[in-house]
Amino acid sequence: MYKEINIEKIKTLEKDLLDTVSELKSITAAGEDFFMEQKKDIFSLRYLLIEAVEAMANICNHILTRITGQVPKGYPDCFEKLSDANIITNESAVKLKKIAGLRNIIIHKYWQIDDRKVFKSTKENIGDFEEFLRQINDFISKKGRESTAIPPS
Repeated sequence: MYKEINIEKIKTLEKDLLDTVSELKSITAAGEDFFMEQKKDIFSLRYLLIEAVEAMANICNHILTRITGQVPKGYPDCFEKLSDANIITNESAVKLKKIAGLRNIIIHKYWQIDDRKVFKSTKENIGDFEEFLRQINDFISKKGRESTAIPPS
């Protein structure tokens, strides 16, 4: 069932995610009170979180369809299936499902958003995006070594 992963696609999405994470870090660096006074930063943070989750989900969907043939039912399911396939850890899947849930709240229930909580969650969990990429890159690297290994004679 294994199909070749499009490394260029993954690298493009990885760059997009890292650029987004850099912007998230910049917004959260100024502090919560300053953030809450900046309407542009509030809306930027929301949008950047959406972008980050979508970049991770695109990576997730690509890998799952190529490796397992599975099509996730949604963003949270995508991370759970990556964990089930031992591509990311269960701990990461749980964290990423929460971030995906936050994305869904921003998209579908924007009138119920507590921007202080969004700020705190982003600041406290910013490393989860980079950890996701580390685990994805570890998996791809391992798959690459497996595909280039000389089979036993």
